[in-house]
Amino acid sequence: MTTISRRAFMHAGGIAGAMTLMPNLIPSRVLGQAAPGKLINVGIIGCGRISTSLEMPNLFGLTDMARIVAICDLDSKRLAFSKNKIETEYKKRLKTDSYTVKTFARYQDLLRDGGVDAVMVCVPDHWHALCAVECAIAGKDLWVQKPFSQTIHEGRILAEVVRRKGVILQVGSQQRSMAQFRTGCELVRNGRLGAIKRVEVGFGKDRDGGRKEEMPVPPNLDYNTWLGPTPLAYYTEDRVHCQDTAKIGNRPGWIQMEPYGWGMITNWGAHHMDIVQWGLGTEETGPLSVSGTCGWMTKGLWNAHAEFDLLYKYPKNIDVSVRNTYPNGVRFIGDEGWIFMSRGAVKVTASDPTAPGKALKALDASDPKLLTAPLDSRAVRLHVSDNHVKDWLLAIRSRKSAVTNAEVGHRSTSVCTLGHLCMKTGKALTWDWKTETTDNAEANKLLVCPERDPFSIPKVLKAAGITVNV
Repeated sequence: MTTISRRAFMHAGGIAGAMTLMPNLIPSRVLGQAAPGKLINVGIIGCGRISTSLEMPNLFGLTDMARIVAICDLDSKRLAFSKNKIETEYKKRLKTDSYTVKTFARYQDLLRDGGVDAVMVCVPDHWHALCAVECAIAGKDLWVQKPFSQTIHEGRILAEVVRRKGVILQVGSQQRSMAQFRTGCELVRNGRLGAIKRVEVGFGKDRDGGRKEEMPVPPNLDYNTWLGPTPLAYYTEDRVHCQDTAKIGNRPGWIQMEPYGWGMITNWGAHHMDIVQWGLGTEETGPLSVSGTCGWMTKGLWNAHAEFDLLYKYPKNIDVSVRNTYPNGVRFIGDEGWIFMSRGAVKVTASDPTAPGKALKALDASDPKLLTAPLDSRAVRLHVSDNHVKDWLLAIRSRKSAVTNAEVGHRSTSVCTLGHLCMKTGKALTWDWKTETTDNAEANKLLVCPERDPFSIPKVLKAAGITVNV
């Protein structure tokens, strides 16, 4: 049995350091299919909204680096839809009469395929960690949609298994590959605003809704497996996703419903709190406490939080205020002014909630000179990426860290999960980022991995001979 401690992980220097310390764990494929100049064969687990509207199209544009060779979904209708989409697109782009994508109903079968080098995990949030842990154990390089995990323990386990297996992981926090966020964070990190006093984070709130009536489980959906580690619950379409593949780009019901998603705090919050962590240089630590209030959706099936007002306390007496009433974006405020960064009017998909007010500039400041004055040669420079998927593929080739690696993704998501724990308990929480525990017994009970036989991260670890101390 191999025991992995949190302390050992934190001192291993991330993936690159771990690879130096454990060269025997370098996957054999690094010298073959995934070597520089070779195509990377990608498998995609989950064929829903994000997968079909973002990840597949992003890979289509990088045919000189990677190809989608296998897909998996628990819904056979979505699986067939995506197979046709991918094969049609590659026939056109590669100017060929034939292109075949393998399909799997179970991702464990996809992971046994030696022709798959890397995997994109695009499943609902409650499946992220369990699926990704099994992918890492199988030695597959990983793309994991945000949030990195749902519970703190899940995230720590996944980050440590990734470290141990020496696989490359990129979290789908694509704002790190948008120039305005990198530029803004570099300026903040280099003291352009003087001492940071406050950060304001805004994004929209979810809306009541969802049909409650019980419905027959569609014959094309493996619903029991879809529920995974969450408790048994009757089937209704708005708990899962729309059965009309013509509406595959619509926002699914589960994203607004616990225990499958925590709502906007881990949805858009995972993006913006990642930028807070990046700008403050707290990527491997986190806040000291959180307090605040929220409302809850009560009309209909959906039950995630609605409006929210959270206040995080960070080292150096920095307040991070997170509200649904702020414009969508992140504003760093210091002694010398403020810098605001956002996606402008860009949404993930058209059905996403919006924050109040007009969309502001993607990069703005209290004084334009704050953005234009050059940094000197000694300045802190952040990882440069202008294409999040390409950055992942380059990391696979080089065996160096992607812009949002496992530890970074875990820590950013932990901030969001901590906010959710505050909302669930209704209590202000002190956070110890070293032990990853709060000062509240009720909140600490919610840190653990959910389990429902046979869907269990602890059982997966035991079968693999791995023990993780959390």
